[in-house]
Amino acid sequence: MPQQKNKSEQNKKIVLFQSRKIRRSWHKNEWYYSLVDIVAALTESTNPTDYLKKLRKRDEELGSYLGTNCPQVEMLTGTEKKRKTLAGNIKNIFRIIQSIPSQKAEPFKQC
Repeated sequence: MPQQKNKSEQNKKIVLFQSRKIRRSWHKNEWYYSLVDIVAALTESTNPTDYLKKLRKRDEELGSYLGTNCPQVEMLTGTEKKRKTLAGNIKNIFRIIQSIPSQKAEPFKQC
């Protein structure tokens, strides 16, 4: 039983990107990261949820991609409540980064 608890605790860990918290959750045998947290870290937007919505509307291909490939995954909020959050695996994250016009996103973009 202790081994199972340890694995559960690992699944709730938050990772950092340039001092910004990125929530993640173990889902379908891989890590899924909060897309809103990724957008917040790369854009420093005051409303990353709204930024993501506008990004999806501006880029219809991206909106369709995220709607098809990025599930709602349960993650903890800042107030420790569980909420379903739009999340993506590494492949999905790199797809969204391609659409973010930000200096912080440039090092991650593919040629």
